[in-house]
Amino acid sequence: MGGYKEDKMVVKIRTTQIGLKKPINVKATLSNVDKADEMMISLLSLDVDLEEEGQDDSGTEEKDQTKVAIENLKKERAFNKKTVSFLQDILKLTDKQIQTVKETVDYNTLGEYLNYVCGRIKGISEEAFKDVDKNSPKEQSVNSEEK
Repeated sequence: MGGYKEDKMVVKIRTTQIGLKKPINVKATLSNVDKADEMMISLLSLDVDLEEEGQDDSGTEEKDQTKVAIENLKKERAFNKKTVSFLQDILKLTDKQIQTVKETVDYNTLGEYLNYVCGRIKGISEEAFKDVDKNSPKEQSVNSEEK
């Protein structure tokens, strides 16, 4: 019975989307689930903030728009750094692997991959994500570059 529990707690995470070749096993512990939840909250909060600020354009001066753009860029950079740090922590990636990720993925792919990792850690099946991959030309192009 101990083997069953361990197998159920370990999820295989594909890494081709972020430029790595081998999948990584991650334990779906409460700690990792909490980290995944925190990252998803950050992702969704960023989306909401950017959407709300994009709607405030009526009658604002160019200086105010520049300030909003700077704040948005700061939020995006902070989110990217937090996401990369999360992936390095959860997937136990080396600095070299992180450099590969940074040089391989774009902003949208990073968000999609974060959603995938967090979903897998929280128990969403691999099959559920394969259905999404079939409809995503970005995923196919990233995967086709791997040899």
